[in-house]
Amino acid sequence: MKKKVGLLSMVMVLMLMMVTACGGKDKEVSLGVTESGTYTNDYFGLSLNFPKEWVFQNADQMMKLMEAGQQVVAGGNEAKNKMLDLAKTKTLNLLMASEFPLDSGKSGPSAIAVAEKVSMLQGIKTGKDYLESSKKLMTDSKLPYEFEDIKTVKVGGKDMDLMKASINNGAAVVTQEYYSTIIDGYAFNLILSYVDEKSKAETDKILESVSFK
Repeated sequence: MKKKVGLLSMVMVLMLMMVTACGGKDKEVSLGVTESGTYTNDYFGLSLNFPKEWVFQNADQMMKLMEAGQQVVAGGNEAKNKMLDLAKTKTLNLLMASEFPLDSGKSGPSAIAVAEKVSMLQGIKTGKDYLESSKKLMTDSKLPYEFEDIKTVKVGGKDMDLMKASINNGAAVVTQEYYSTIIDGYAFNLILSYVDEKSKAETDKILESVSFK
């Protein structure tokens, strides 16, 4: 199955987006700068490194992949489809980098950064709130996710809440680590995906390189 890790990543991003699809206002912020081996975003005060040989997607390419993932998440449900259409207007596609091209048919490690406008009126005050709501939606989807307890960890000197989820895509067990925090009214999420210990070592290096101003 092509685009296994990339599409699974975007399916989970879409699940997260549904948490806050009913509120919030758009705000112009920087999408940051992605170059060979680096990503920086002054608005969120973030910088990180990824392997220079990895491929990365621009915002338009990420949106196309999200549209493919939307079909999986909505599953023909028109109400969900409309909710996801709304959610996409509030989501900032910041970074998607992966070891293999998404159409290669190969499973490998990847890193995604997305941010979404949130409101305290929706009960989303922390990264944990955001992840708990998304976990419920993912469980309701009936896809065979397995979860570990959400915990708070330090990433680049900042407290972030971590949700680890895994799913068997038929060819491999894909594990995804979701790191979430609230920055200036946005839920900022870093998603690291891997399929084995070797690919986990790659995503661990990315995590270690993260720095917040």
